[in-house]
Amino acid sequence: MEFKRARLFDGVDPESGPYFDESRPRIADPVERGRLLAFLSEGGVAIERAAGSAQDQVDASKGRVVPVVTVTDGAWIWTLAHAYYLEQYGVGPDADFYAYIKSRDYRAGRPEKELQDAALEFLRRGRK
Repeated sequence: MEFKRARLFDGVDPESGPYFDESRPRIADPVERGRLLAFLSEGGVAIERAAGSAQDQVDASKGRVVPVVTVTDGAWIWTLAHAYYLEQYGVGPDADFYAYIKSRDYRAGRPEKELQDAALEFLRRGRK
């Protein structure tokens, strides 16, 4: 089974680390931001959790506050870091994932256990 992975960052600078491209949408409208946040943080099912939190890549002074949880709705895989960067900085999802969210009317499915396991296996294959 194949899944689509939502891209969190747009690139990695060898000196400053991961970054968001200027072309990435910034979501200023509070209604749109709320709808996206609901999809990203409340939708889908967590399939992987890491201990602790990751470093905020936009403002290092915030420290390790970014959640390290991977989620799927059975078609796409994303992390709760997407919700964090949207909530904190207004950074929207990449264009393909954003279009998908809109096509689902901002409602993420909750896949059955078999599909959750397949998504986790897909992730693990990609890390080898």
